[in-house]
Amino acid sequence: HVTLVARSTDGLAKLADALSDTSAAVDTLTADASDPEGLRARLASVYASSGAPGLLVYNASTLAPDSLLTSDVAHLHETYDVDVVSAVVAAQVAAPAMQAAGGGTILFTGGGFADHPLPALATISLGKAALRSAATMLGADLAGDGVRVASITIAGQVAPGTAFDPERIAQTYWTIVQSDDAWQAEFRFDGN
Repeated sequence: HVTLVARSTDGLAKLADALSDTSAAVDTLTADASDPEGLRARLASVYASSGAPGLLVYNASTLAPDSLLTSDVAHLHETYDVDVVSAVVAAQVAAPAMQAAGGGTILFTGGGFADHPLPALATISLGKAALRSAATMLGADLAGDGVRVASITIAGQVAPGTAFDPERIAQTYWTIVQSDDAWQAEFRFDGN
């Protein structure tokens, strides 16, 4: 069973249709990561009706040119809500169900800006660094309960037909989820 969540329905129906060829049941849900409490309520309703999630992938971010010297407080709060706070909220909603089920996996999509912050992309740079730290801390908190948490650093620009093709990245996620190898707090996809 797969639930796809996005802030608008534009791409959700198309993606759900693409997944209809699989044996998975696919539901869609709209929620806005810039509203963490709204996201909490929407996700809580999903978990209440569908049971324990085996996997949560958080892949939301705000990518816009900005600067720490000129960004107003409202912009800083909104980007941090999307890039970090809502990821933590999603984990807070999913973790109890995973703990009750005896395990699960939570993955946060990180990025190379955590390694190489750019002043011209300040808030995403801060967000990706904080997201990596959140995954590390959540992983330590949940490891004893069989819940695996990690960030996956995508160290390049995602584009079809390149080393960072979405299909290649998706296969990496799937390989990580299925792995029985020793778990780590961060995985990296560098195009190889």
